[in-house]
Amino acid sequence: MRYKVRQAGKNQKLIEFHISKDMVSARLEEIYREIAKTASLPGFRSGKAPLDVVRRRFKKEADGEAVKTLLADSFKKAAGETGLNIIGYPEISEINFDAEKGMSYKATVNMMPDVRIKAYKGLRLKKTVKEVKDADVESEINTLRGMSAKFATKEGAAEDGDYVVADTDCEVEGYPSERKENAWLFVGEGGFIPADSLKGLKVGGETELEKVLPKDYSKKEVAGKKAKFHVKAREIKKKVLPELNDEFAATLGKFRNMSELREAVRENIKMRNRSEEKKDLINQALALLDKNAPFEAPQFMVDKHLAALIERAEAGLRRQGLAEEDIKSRRDYLKEGLKAEAAKEVRAFFIMEEIARLENIKAEKKDSDAALKAIALSSGRKEEEVRKYYEEHNLTENLKEDIKQRKVLDFVITNANFTP
Repeated sequence: MRYKVRQAGKNQKLIEFHISKDMVSARLEEIYREIAKTASLPGFRSGKAPLDVVRRRFKKEADGEAVKTLLADSFKKAAGETGLNIIGYPEISEINFDAEKGMSYKATVNMMPDVRIKAYKGLRLKKTVKEVKDADVESEINTLRGMSAKFATKEGAAEDGDYVVADTDCEVEGYPSERKENAWLFVGEGGFIPADSLKGLKVGGETELEKVLPKDYSKKEVAGKKAKFHVKAREIKKKVLPELNDEFAATLGKFRNMSELREAVRENIKMRNRSEEKKDLINQALALLDKNAPFEAPQFMVDKHLAALIERAEAGLRRQGLAEEDIKSRRDYLKEGLKAEAAKEVRAFFIMEEIARLENIKAEKKDSDAALKAIALSSGRKEEEVRKYYEEHNLTENLKEDIKQRKVLDFVITNANFTP
């Protein structure tokens, strides 16, 4: 077997292979003999057909198997001998196979980029510590209070903070666009229908108004256009908040009184703040590492990651209830908006891999065991079930990769210099 390696492009190599006639003949002979062991042909007992008959009958199948195995074996041998740091699968082209002349083909491979990090220890990071204030606790409790609110039917006119339950008809450019029944319209700042148009409405009352629809309106064909709304009130609802007392605290968990609830809320905010502080440090570190490692991410990996990001974004839009045609119309917009993020995240992956190599950082079995145990606890499932699920869905290696990258980031942050 002979092969020649050429430069094909940035971070790409072209390997040209030629496999001799003798190697091809030997491989075909092996394949024919293997086929002959079980071949069932008219006039012969199973496995007893002469080789020349097997060759004539199974030529196409044997040639195909020879191409597949010779290609795999030759590429593996060349990759090992050259020491090329190949990522992904090769792109195979120009396969020529002839039992009398041998076999040739070309393989275009993507190479691991040359990642050289100027500095990853001693990064200057700004550490901010956000203390929990009493006002933060009360704000959180008021949010919980709002989530526990009930809505009572109200007599009289709608006021700020109320909801008008109404039937709405929308026209755009003189044509009916959308009709909703029993829509809940908030009376106040941030409501879809301006509060001034709803204040004073009583049951049975009607009002009309004009409004420019938002550019991200669910119906793309009318987004950004002026619409006329007709609103007819069916009910007026008033938000009734529960009293802040020990009875309210008991409804939110195993709290005996408001004091215990406030302490639990304070701890939750503190944990959230610590998480946000860590996330901020990670973002700072990644930004500095990105500047300290001038290299170009392999385009095929950026494209693949971009496709995954777009798919994830579209799944989010589906969960929001957007129609498929609306999602499709946003695809180009999503692609353009996510390009930079895709390239940045692929670059971050290679930077993390290089630091892991330099510092011999790995995901140990104890790390993955601890991670699976934590997943089991948070999901309320048995650890054995979670482990089996990860194994059956080939997620174990992904989990180890995530653990390794977290350990790399912890290493970088631990070895950083902090400024207040």
